[in-house]
Order: sequence, then structure tokens, then C-alpha cells
Amino acid sequence: MYDLATIRAMNEERCKKAKVEGKEPYVIEDNAEIEKFSTFPFPNIGDFRPKGWKLVKELFVDSTGFGSVGESALTVTQLKKQLEVGKGYAITEEGQFQVYIGEFEKVA
Repeated sequence: MYDLATIRAMNEERCKKAKVEGKEPYVIEDNAEIEKFSTFPFPNIGDFRPKGWKLVKELFVDSTGFGSVGESALTVTQLKKQLEVGKGYAITEEGQFQVYIGEFEKVA
């Protein structure tokens, strides 16, 4: 299991890389797209907040595929029900077994 310092270092590295690469949240185009997800198509941006995007909320999600309903982390099936067409999504923090997925809105 990763300790907190390791998780923070990993997320800082992802933040720097996302900024250099100009990554932006993945935008959901339609409901049919959501059902196709078997893995997360979302970029990992760490603490990076791309210009023109506002973080609205974060979802705590099991990333192993072994989570169960009733645990603190959402299962992939539960996550799919939370996703909204037109919103952007990116991984904002990653641990060994769970991730935080940020929901973003485009701003002017």
C-alpha cells in the first residue's frame, strides 16, 4: 500500500505532466458512450486545473474493479450513473486502489 507521501509525489508528477501536455478533462458526448466504458478514459491531471475549466465536484471511485456496492468508493457501475453528458471528467488524485474523478464544467 502506498503511503501518503508517495501518493502526493505521484499526483504532483501527474500534475506537472498534464500541464506540459496541455491535458483537458474528457467530455462525455452522449449516454451511449458512458455504457461503453470498461476502463476510465479520463486523463490523470492531478492538481492541474486547465484554463477554461471549473472543478464542480469529485467522485471517490474504486479503480480495481473489485469494489462492492455499499463501500465508501463508488463501483464503476455506480460511477456511470453519476456521469453527465456535456461535463468533463479527469482523475484528480490516484491511490493504489481508488481514484478521485473530478467533474468539470467549461467556463468562458
